[in-house]
This record gives sequence, C-alpha cells and structure tokens, in this order.
Amino acid sequence: MKTWKVILLVALAVGLASCCACRKGKKVVDKPLMATKWTLVELNGQQVQTDDNYYIILNEQEDRFNGRGDCNSLMGSYKLGENGKMQLTGIASTRAFCPDQAGEDKFFKTLGDVAGYDVDGDLLMLFNGNSELIAVMAAK
Repeated sequence: MKTWKVILLVALAVGLASCCACRKGKKVVDKPLMATKWTLVELNGQQVQTDDNYYIILNEQEDRFNGRGDCNSLMGSYKLGENGKMQLTGIASTRAFCPDQAGEDKFFKTLGDVAGYDVDGDLLMLFNGNSELIAVMAAK
C-alpha cells in the first residue's frame, strides 16, 4: 500500500512540475486603451506604411481624442459602451493640403465609422456598425 502512495506522490509532483514549466513564457499584456499612441497599420483590409504619422490618442479625463493624419491634426470626442462599443464623434481637423490628401481623408472618414473596438496585446482593432474590421492600429 505504501508503494502505491509513493508512486502516486511522485506522479503528482512530476505533473505539477511540468505544468509550471509551461508558464515560463512571456504573458501578452494588453496595452491600455487610454493615453497610448495608436498608429495606423491597416485601413479597410489594406496594410499601410505611414511612418507613424497617422495616429490617435484617447484622453481618459476629458473623453476626447487627438491625433494626426499625413499633415493635419485631428480631434474629437469619444464614447465607450459595454461589450467593446466605441463612437468617435465631432471629428474636426486642420485644413492644410497634403501630398496624401486622399489617404488622410479616408483615414478620417473611417474613424467616423467606428462603432466598436478590441485590444489584443499591442493592437487596437476598430470595427464598423456591421462588426467588420475597418482599421488596425499598433501601440507605439
């Protein structure tokens, strides 16, 4: 009977030790939604190279956001709801002419279409009202 107890204890110890070894990898921690510079990496399914020019930052204290396109600054208000709901409203921008005016206009319009979000590690995914992915932004 003692032999079975010893075998059982050894098996239990080996099992517990193997579980601990699996947890030594880095845990992916979601970046905070607020006060993080979220830089555009994908817009409407297309990867974009923006040299970190296209971004937004959410200000928690004022429920406002600011950001930038190719050469214009933008600002507005945001509202967060349950289950990952988000609205960006009152979007306004400076009005300088840009070399990539079409790209900037598309980015600003897409922000106005945002109805939801999800943060996964260092990525912010933005969705429209049909739950379609419309933009991906990376924490910088």
